[in-house]
Amino acid sequence: MGQSPKRVLWACALILACSGCGSIPTRQLIADVVPAGESLLKACPAAPSAAVKDRIDAVKARLHQHAVVQFVVDTLAIANEPEQGRAVDIRKLPDLTASTLKDFGERIHKRFLSLALDKDQAPADLDRVKTHVDEFNQVLVAYVSAYVEGSYIDRFGNTLPAPAISRTVGNTEIAGVLSVMIDAVADYVLRTPIWTDPTGKIYYPAGFNAAAPDPKDPTKVPLMPTAVGVKIKARGQSGDGAPLITPLPLVVSGCGIDEVKAKAIEYLGQTAALKASLVGGISGGSFGGFGVSLGAFGKVSVGDNQTVQVVIKTVLAKLAERVAAEAAYRVFYKVPDKATLADLVQRYLDELSLSPDRSGSE
Repeated sequence: MGQSPKRVLWACALILACSGCGSIPTRQLIADVVPAGESLLKACPAAPSAAVKDRIDAVKARLHQHAVVQFVVDTLAIANEPEQGRAVDIRKLPDLTASTLKDFGERIHKRFLSLALDKDQAPADLDRVKTHVDEFNQVLVAYVSAYVEGSYIDRFGNTLPAPAISRTVGNTEIAGVLSVMIDAVADYVLRTPIWTDPTGKIYYPAGFNAAAPDPKDPTKVPLMPTAVGVKIKARGQSGDGAPLITPLPLVVSGCGIDEVKAKAIEYLGQTAALKASLVGGISGGSFGGFGVSLGAFGKVSVGDNQTVQVVIKTVLAKLAERVAAEAAYRVFYKVPDKATLADLVQRYLDELSLSPDRSGSE
């Protein structure tokens, strides 16, 4: 019995993706996790949203502008404004290719340690964003420093092992650098809150991984995400500077984020990351490698498909995680009544099903 045309087309698309020649459905990944219609719950006011344009321009200037950087900041802008009027329409997002993501991994390892701007690719109105570039550099340095020291903890309570002391950079280090970098971009651009319990000592969503001190080990303390301790100083400013993210208390009831909503945010973010990682793994499975010299910092010899997979999977998984968590925060903020975890997740999925088709063409 012959196969259906639809099944044959899907098989052909999968083969192209796995060979690195076709596009990865990155636009659809974002469309699947961000409610972007007018049906968002309106019982409560929208969550606070800071203007992100100057911060986005600073990120693009600092990271030397690249298709992947553009995709990252555009999706963050969508998550920041999931209702109508958002900065970028999902339908305008491109589908990235394995080749583009490979090139991004190569560029990051060539130029990540350079703090200089690329004058040829910087915005025409560079003076407008110079202050923001300086701020973003501080965040980037703080995050990478924590990673190198082995003390980096993301907002979900995931800890990254310190990079191995070696003349070569392996897959674990590549994944670590990319994860930390995307966290730095997302935290700097969005300033998404981190929440605390009534004692002010447990931080959520990280607290679900280690919510309380161990009674058998009084010296063990709850996890504090790296973002909480980062402060930004204006040029020439004395003192500690202003916090990058000021933790907010969980609400007991009504509008805002309570403990169950924080758990739902974590669940949706981690689920989106798993899905994106799977798609990235399939798409990058048969792609060629690359080699990069880091001079005194070591050498990346990426000659196998596995390392390219790491680049693709890490970028897609971390971005999907942050975008889904941001959008979930903005949906759940507007849910006034107490709800179970299952109810909240179902409401979010309902919002997705009610959203217009955002993955097709204009």
